Amino acid sequence: MNLNKIFSFENLLEAHKLCRRSKQHKRGAIMFEIELGRNIVKLTEELANKKYKLGKYRKFTIFDPKKRLIEALPYKDRVVLMCFCRYALEPRLDCRLIFDNAASRKGKGPEFAIERLCCFIRKLYCQKPNEDIYFLKCDIAKYFQNINHTILLEKLRRCGFSDDEMWFMEQVVRSHGESGVPLGNQTSQWFALLYLDEIDRLIKERLRAPFYIRYMDDFVLLSEDKAFLQRCRNEIGQTCRESLKLQLNNKTQIGRLKDGLDFLGYNFKLTATGKILKSLRASARRRQRHYIKMIAHYYLQDVLDDEYLNVRFNAFKAHMKGTSDWKFVRDRLNNLKKKKRLMKKAEDKKFLPVC
Repeated sequence: MNLNKIFSFENLLEAHKLCRRSKQHKRGAIMFEIELGRNIVKLTEELANKKYKLGKYRKFTIFDPKKRLIEALPYKDRVVLMCFCRYALEPRLDCRLIFDNAASRKGKGPEFAIERLCCFIRKLYCQKPNEDIYFLKCDIAKYFQNINHTILLEKLRRCGFSDDEMWFMEQVVRSHGESGVPLGNQTSQWFALLYLDEIDRLIKERLRAPFYIRYMDDFVLLSEDKAFLQRCRNEIGQTCRESLKLQLNNKTQIGRLKDGLDFLGYNFKLTATGKILKSLRASARRRQRHYIKMIAHYYLQDVLDDEYLNVRFNAFKAHMKGTSDWKFVRDRLNNLKKKKRLMKKAEDKKFLPVC
């Protein structure tokens, strides 16, 4: 597909509407929208003539759940990348990825990955109820920072993208120094999904592992055969080093499900009766309780209102549904509301007129 079709006025306008969600109060979105028509026309001309260049990355650090460096482009560039992902990258790449590659895809996500993992555990338990079930959990060391540009562009070229599309993607990839892709780019999610597709194919097609799920660079294999998982770990590590210039980090491990498996912020344990116990990971539980303590402080000081507390209540419920930690959080937030009502009653009584 040529750039005129991808970056048409209508497509860029639709991409702008997607980018401005929850960002309409930001300066970049406001300034772009003041002269919306002119800005979009300018982008279409620059892209059609291949004179478009990405702006400078703005770098900042976040610390939840761990320290990460985020690199964000100016708003107009985010609109362009959103448009390219929606009309070029996603249609071409989504159909090439395996079903159990769960991150950043329509109809999938963390909930899909967790449900798929639980489904695999149940199947294995039904097949071998009296045997230990083992897991191999793999994690790539500094995945986004270590993606090799030459290897990535070759993988994209083999997907059948046109010369125009390859020109644009090379501009995006090479804009980030000699290696790695920035965490703040929409395109980085799709590049990261494709980059490890070779590992997906190795596990599903050569090693024939039926119980496998991947969420970006976190992936889990299940089997009742520990020796098979050890062989898988060796093959995966070798392919990562030789073909992808990546390394498995020290979180990579083989263990028993009855001792617990950490995946996507939760811990999963399989009991002798086949029940799956799902709880928050220890580090996630500490963060959650610290956050609730902070909410309680500001809520009782009237900095936060009931509407905000209800929003957080529903968010916690969605995140912790089915875990053993939900009861504690539910009771803590309900007690907060009761305490606030009692404080208000006491305050009203204090200022009642004396007859």
